[in-house]
Amino acid sequence: MKWTHIIKNKVLASVALLSLCLLVLASNYIDRKHTDDVKMTISTLYEDRLIAEVYILRMTSSLYEIKEAIQIDVDATDKDVRISNYLAIIKETSDSYLKTKFTELETLKAKELMQILKNFEMHSLNHSPIALHKVDEALVLLNDLSAIQLAESKEIMNYAEKLYLAGKTSSQFVVALIIIILIVLQAIVFSSKTIIIKHQPKSPSLN
Repeated sequence: MKWTHIIKNKVLASVALLSLCLLVLASNYIDRKHTDDVKMTISTLYEDRLIAEVYILRMTSSLYEIKEAIQIDVDATDKDVRISNYLAIIKETSDSYLKTKFTELETLKAKELMQILKNFEMHSLNHSPIALHKVDEALVLLNDLSAIQLAESKEIMNYAEKLYLAGKTSSQFVVALIIIILIVLQAIVFSSKTIIIKHQPKSPSLN
């Protein structure tokens, strides 16, 4: 019955080798997928959060400059020119900001901000207290939007960390399975060698 044992060993070896190949392919696919997911996460963090934060800071800075221009005691014409220049910066920046990806809360806050900025333009050049009030309202909303950026960035980083840990765990699991399969293959090889040695024909010279 040694031939049945040899066939069984060959079948086991074939299954083990096939499993090993499948594991290597699966590991390669999982690694690629995790890499793509991490790249997408980093891209989201950069394009939709860091860039958006830059726009928010630029609008905030311009509003503070407008607030200062309204309050300082200079020629009205100089004030108007200065305010108009910063309003142009805010308009350009807000157009770019609106193209970034928003959460539901950001969408509501951004719409409110755009409405305040629109109303502000109607009062800015008369240097009225209403204009200053609109600036303060806009600054509060920008601060809220900045806080949302920070919270969302933390969420993205937590997600990236989970992806990393998941990839690390799956890689360790695959490596462990590969080691087990290699041990099984080694055992099959040793078993086959033992059978061959046991059943070697006697040399005629020994008779």
